[in-house]
Parts: sequence; C-alpha cells; structure tokens
Amino acid sequence: MASDDQEAYEQGEQLRQWLRTNGMSMVGGIAIGLAVIAGWQWWQRKQTQHLENVAMTYAAFAAAADAGADAKSIDASLSKVHAESAGTPYAALAALRMASIQVGHNDAKAALASLDGVGKVAKDPALTELVQLRAARALVILDRPKEALQRLDAVKDDAWIPVADEIRGDAQSALGNVDAARAAYASALAKLPDDAPGRNLLMMKLTEAGGVVPPSEAKKA
Repeated sequence: MASDDQEAYEQGEQLRQWLRTNGMSMVGGIAIGLAVIAGWQWWQRKQTQHLENVAMTYAAFAAAADAGADAKSIDASLSKVHAESAGTPYAALAALRMASIQVGHNDAKAALASLDGVGKVAKDPALTELVQLRAARALVILDRPKEALQRLDAVKDDAWIPVADEIRGDAQSALGNVDAARAAYASALAKLPDDAPGRNLLMMKLTEAGGVVPPSEAKKA
C-alpha cells in the first residue's frame, strides 16, 4: 500500500512539475484558441449582416424596377447595389434584371454592357453561366451571332443546356446555317421540361427551320 501511495505521490509531483513548466504556454494556447473562435464568430455575424443589408438594397432596386420608376431612380438604386454587393451574387442578379429592362426598351447594347460588367460570380458558376446565356441572347439581337456562339461554349450546367441550345439555334439561323439551327432546336426541345413556358415558341422555331415536331411533343403543347 505504501508503495502505491509513493507511486501516486511521484506521479502527482511529475504532473505539478509539468504544469509549472508548461502551464503558461497551455493557458496561452487556450486563450489564443478562444480568441480565434470569437474572431470567427464576429466575422460570421458581420458577413450575415452585410448580406442582409445588400439584400435590402437589392430589394429596393427590384421594387423600383417593377414599379416602372424613372430611369434616374433605377440607375441610382442600381449604383447602390453595385457599391455594396462586392463578393455577393446580388450584383449579377441586379445586372440580369437591368438587362431584361433594357432589352424590353429595345436597347440590347446597354443590356450587353450591363451583363458584361458582372464577370464571374464567386462560388456560383450557375449564375455566371446564366449571365453568359443572357449576353448570348443580346448578341443575337445585335446581329453578332458568331460572338453569341462563343459565349454559349462556356455553358456546361445541365439546367441551362436546353436554353443554350435554343439560343444556339437562333445564332445558327442568323448565320444562315439552317441544318445546324434545326439540330439545335431539336436538341433543345428534347431536353426542355414539359412545363417550360417557352415550349410552344421552340416548336415553332423548329418547324420554321424545316424540322418536324414529334407527335408526342405536339400533344404536350
């Protein structure tokens, strides 16, 4: 029993010696760890607050656009979005909405400029591809179909392929490549969801290009 007590005492002395030697560094390590955690939590709260602020700014811009506000008011709201939206997808979303307005006003050139001002959207390649799709459509409107085809080469997301194929068909049709246009329209129709709103227009394009709408597709119309 005495031997056990002595062994326990010696182990205790070893632990106390270790704490005297390493205790401060251990406490310092814990303090640093706690500081890192606190700093990370602060950064996350700041990021969340920033996103909420940008979302509100974007919502104000969208409301102005939907309400048909004058161009000066819309431009002012858009500028505020751009100023606050670095590192977020809201700049791209604003550009897409603004481009839609500009195309509606028969200003595809301005729409293309809005879209090209976005660049790549960090952490959201699908949104980047959507911007390129809209830019390709604007290029077709501007009678620049070869450039439109180049933009479409960057689209890889399966969700956008039917839309890309349709725009490719439009570009090929503008170039006079009827066979290529027909093939693109047929490919788009085969991949487009049954409830897609542009299905009837796509079938019309396919027919005008000399293609035949399959009976099963015609019944869906």
